[in-house]
Amino acid sequence: MESDLYNLVPAIGEVNGRRSNYQFGEINGEPREFGKCDFEVHSKVAEPRPGIRGDIARAYLYMTRAYRREFYPPRKVFKMMKKWADTDPPDKWECNRTKLIEQVQGNRNAVTYAACVSFGMGW
Repeated sequence: MESDLYNLVPAIGEVNGRRSNYQFGEINGEPREFGKCDFEVHSKVAEPRPGIRGDIARAYLYMTRAYRREFYPPRKVFKMMKKWADTDPPDKWECNRTKLIEQVQGNRNAVTYAACVSFGMGW
């Protein structure tokens, strides 16, 4: 799981460190800790900016399929991830990244693949 390329995404070290192992979620009325960077942590919940939530959700949903026994978020988080995946469609970068990972790793992220095809990003 730890070495699955679909689960690995470059991140700014300070932001990644602040996120720790907290669950992703949505925080109301939060202050900005990182200036213009739209990322907050409060009460052990990490909130990414809306434009990246679908990417995170598709990675989560892939992980729940690929590693059913080892990885399964709480039902509330799973429902939120499905919502995020629907409200933030994949962009060209995410689809291209997924294609490259498939070529290197040898397996398909069916969640992102379906979203890329559905939203007209081709394959």
